Amino acid sequence: MAIQPKPTTDLSLNDSSGREFIQASLSDYVAFLHRQPAVCGTPEQQEALIKHVAQGHELIKLVTAERLKITRQLDKQKHDWMEVEKEMTAPILAAMQPLKDAVEHYNRELLRVREHQQSEAARQTAIAHSGETTWLMPDVALTAKPKGVQMKWTFDIVDRNQVPNGYWVIDEAAIKTAIASGVRDIPGIRIYEEGITTFRK
Repeated sequence: MAIQPKPTTDLSLNDSSGREFIQASLSDYVAFLHRQPAVCGTPEQQEALIKHVAQGHELIKLVTAERLKITRQLDKQKHDWMEVEKEMTAPILAAMQPLKDAVEHYNRELLRVREHQQSEAARQTAIAHSGETTWLMPDVALTAKPKGVQMKWTFDIVDRNQVPNGYWVIDEAAIKTAIASGVRDIPGIRIYEEGITTFRK
């Protein structure tokens, strides 16, 4: 016979007796489950196992409910303090923004010049390797990278039609939405029914 979840009245994870009371219920139930054979070969066994799992879910809900009694208030306090933080820091962020914009503009310009210099240096190297005369071309010196700038590789899509298949992502959310709305045929996709077991008393 399954152990029933104990009542939630006057439980609290905040005090040791409440926590011990809940932990005892959980431990009893886990011990009970360990004694049950994980065998499902008849409708009766299936019904019994579903009830056992459903009771486990009830105990999990009990723990979550007790935790929420504590954390809801903490979450509200955290949210309130985050609002205070935003109010206090917003003027600083607003005052800093023009300075940050100026630095960003300066850095972009220096990097644009540096990129031009790099392409010129590459062109000179190509000409030098071809054997053509290079004595009329001045040597290109690279502008130093701006202080505080880190370079990272990134990308922009310039022609979606040329992107190889391996870089495309299937939109699973769109497929699920289409199936939920009744679509049963999408080229390249097998749409089928799958049994999902629900564990309810």
